[in-house]
Amino acid sequence: NGAGKTTFIKCLAGVIFPDKGTIEYTGGLTKEKIGFISDQVSLFENWSLKKGIDFHKHIFKIQDFDLSLIEKLKLNLNSKIKNLSAGERVLYHLSLLLAQKPDLLLIDEIIHTIDPYLRDNFLEAVIGLMDECRSTVIMINHTFSEVEKIPERLLVMEEGTFILDESSETLRHRVKKIIAAEKIKPELPCIFTKETDFGSEYFIYPFEEKFRSSFDYEFLDINLTEIMKAFIGGHYVEKRI
Repeated sequence: NGAGKTTFIKCLAGVIFPDKGTIEYTGGLTKEKIGFISDQVSLFENWSLKKGIDFHKHIFKIQDFDLSLIEKLKLNLNSKIKNLSAGERVLYHLSLLLAQKPDLLLIDEIIHTIDPYLRDNFLEAVIGLMDECRSTVIMINHTFSEVEKIPERLLVMEEGTFILDESSETLRHRVKKIIAAEKIKPELPCIFTKETDFGSEYFIYPFEEKFRSSFDYEFLDINLTEIMKAFIGGHYVEKRI
């Protein structure tokens, strides 16, 4: 929290401008082809859903608008945006952005605010966009239980700087967990230690296969949520020390 993730993604979206440096778009990317879902989800409250769609089509010169996501939620196009629930608002906003067929979709930390049913619909629509348009999606998230199999690349930010940038597959191979009753050997690169009722959990990074033959421990595979907890937990411990 407070590492600068939202500021970074807003700079990428062109919503704010960086105090230093520049944002450069390559490969023919234009701002019209960038979609951004803020954690605020700010929309014209007193407009009807239909008016919001018509306005969006006009601004971005969109001919065809796919209503399937809105129809799936059984939303009335004549109802006002302010009457939508938080989850419906997110899905409605996503429908607007999908109509642009963005090359780059930026999603601030939003999926944890919506219920499981709407969350599934949201993620299915995002995956569909990636599959159909080969869009790049950058999503800010603290937990990965719902999106465990989606990210191809994972970045961790600390105080405005990326301290980790690895493919998800590589990261799973490079982070392991040891459960032991006694303190592990200091030669192992431990980034975080967690005390439990059954002993201590030690998170090893970067793990190397030679450790299996050099040390008499069981090196356990862990999911992305546990990996993130280890990096974030290690950061908090380091700050306290």
